[in-house]
Amino acid sequence: MSPELKRRGLIVLAVCILAFASGALLSSETFMSKLPVYERYQCALCHTVAEPVNGNAPLNAFGSDFHANGDKWDSVLAAKDSDGDTFSNGFELGDEDGDGTSSITIERSNPGDNLDSPSSLDEKSWGIIKRLFNDHQRSRMR
Repeated sequence: MSPELKRRGLIVLAVCILAFASGALLSSETFMSKLPVYERYQCALCHTVAEPVNGNAPLNAFGSDFHANGDKWDSVLAAKDSDGDTFSNGFELGDEDGDGTSSITIERSNPGDNLDSPSSLDEKSWGIIKRLFNDHQRSRMR
C-alpha cells in the first residue's frame, strides 16, 4: 500500500470519527436543551453514566420516561416521579408545571437517580442552622 493511500485512508477515518462524535454530542445537547435545566447532571439526567462514550449508553428511569414521552418535557413528565424518590421530576428540575420555565438555575437533584433527592433545606437555611449549632457549642464551652 502506497504512503499516499495510507494517508488518505487515515484522513477518511479521522473525518468519520469526528462526524460520529459530533453527531452524538449534538444529539445529546439537543435532548438536554429540551429540559428546563441540565447544568449539574447533564448526560446523567437521562443516562446511567455521567459521561457516555457514545449515544448508546443505557437510559436511567427518567431517560426512559423522557424517551417514552416523545423526547419532550411537558406537564405529564413533570408530574411523574421517574426514580421513585417521592419527588416529582418537575420539582427536581424546578419546573413543577412542565411549561419549560424553571424557577431555579441548577437542578435540585437528579430525577433519574433515586439515591439523589433534593434537600428540604436551602443553602441560606442550612447556614442559619450551622451558625445556631456553633453558637450553642461555644456557649457550652464557657
